Amino acid sequence: LFRSRPPAVATDNPLNARPLTGRQLVVLILVISLAALDGFDTLSMAFVAPVLSHQWGLGKGVIGLLLSSGLVGMAIGSLALAPLADKIGRKPLLLASLTLMSAGSAMSSIASGVTVLAASRIATGIGIGTMIVLTTLLSSEFSNARRRPLVIAAVATVGLPLGGVLGGLASSFLLRVSGWPSVFLSGAIVGALMLPILAALLPESPAFLAARRSDGALARLNAVLLRLGHPAVAQQPDEPDHRRSHYRELFAPDVRSTTLRLVVVNVLIATAAYYVANWLPQIVSDAGLTPAAGSFVSATSTLIGLTGGAVMGLLAGRYPSTRLAMLSMAGMAAGIAAIGFVPASLAMFVAAGAGYYFFQSGTTGIFYGIVATSFQPLVRASGIGLVMGIGRITSAIAPAIAGWMFASGATRGEVSFIFALGPMTAAALMLRTRSKPAKS
Repeated sequence: LFRSRPPAVATDNPLNARPLTGRQLVVLILVISLAALDGFDTLSMAFVAPVLSHQWGLGKGVIGLLLSSGLVGMAIGSLALAPLADKIGRKPLLLASLTLMSAGSAMSSIASGVTVLAASRIATGIGIGTMIVLTTLLSSEFSNARRRPLVIAAVATVGLPLGGVLGGLASSFLLRVSGWPSVFLSGAIVGALMLPILAALLPESPAFLAARRSDGALARLNAVLLRLGHPAVAQQPDEPDHRRSHYRELFAPDVRSTTLRLVVVNVLIATAAYYVANWLPQIVSDAGLTPAAGSFVSATSTLIGLTGGAVMGLLAGRYPSTRLAMLSMAGMAAGIAAIGFVPASLAMFVAAGAGYYFFQSGTTGIFYGIVATSFQPLVRASGIGLVMGIGRITSAIAPAIAGWMFASGATRGEVSFIFALGPMTAAALMLRTRSKPAKS
């Protein structure tokens, strides 16, 4: 299964061999900004949870339900809505998902009970889940072949975490000054402000238009190319992509093994990532350090580790992405094991956490790039949505499994070793992948 060669993806993106222009960079900056907004909105419920727990008298079970509601929405968005981008285009769905995300955040800010808040977080999550797929898709399709790995890595490993870091700082201030509703409201306002900017500055994807065979598609494609500062083309690619957005197409004989491989690998690495993200502060605290030290280790490690995505993105221009992914996943596994076995000191936990996040950041950027370039243009959103959606569903149970293991008496070393097996297995699967990732 994992030795089969993924299908050759037609190099029908007219931007592939052309240099990046200033107008393309504007589009990519907008995409990174959207990813940062996604990062903030994803964590906004976690930012306000301690306050709501006190003001509303909520137990941990209810707080857990509220935190999970956003994850449920994100899975729905990735699996159910993101494939529409292969039918109606990238831009219309992006604007619709941003509208839904902003509306959900606004509704969250006026919620007066758990039921309304959970429903609003699901709506927000649907918008976020759809947008995360689209930001990966747009970063791939608005870059050229040479810079694509670096651009995708920047969006996946800088935009999302940066939004979480900046959002955490902003939320700390807003919670002191205005109360918890202002955290949700700020996300809604930023989203609403971005809507007209995106409507004016973001064109439709050239790769999507190049793969279409509808009336006027060539004229629309050339209009976008001229807008981006590139000359027009005389005709569309000679061999059109006849696939259409449907999950059945992702399991056709020539792509089935690629789809299954990517889904399995993403489940393995995402499960490990959710374990560390949710339990690292508690692990540090349980080792005898203060809760503040746990938060410090988590934040510091994340910031240091952000460089991993950029480093791997740069190396991807010179070395096969599958081999870099294998090395990053193996490093990620080693980092998780180190978190479980290092001596209980602040410096050692920071070192282990930074090493883990360096390779986790690199894994995310490289793997997202492989996913984005493994599917034909008119099933690309469906493919990315399927891989990310299933990974989000399965990895959401990772924190609960870890909690059960700790409650059963397992040590941090034992639990961490078990979770390290996920990315190590994923690395082995990438090692057995002998083909190079296809270009978009």
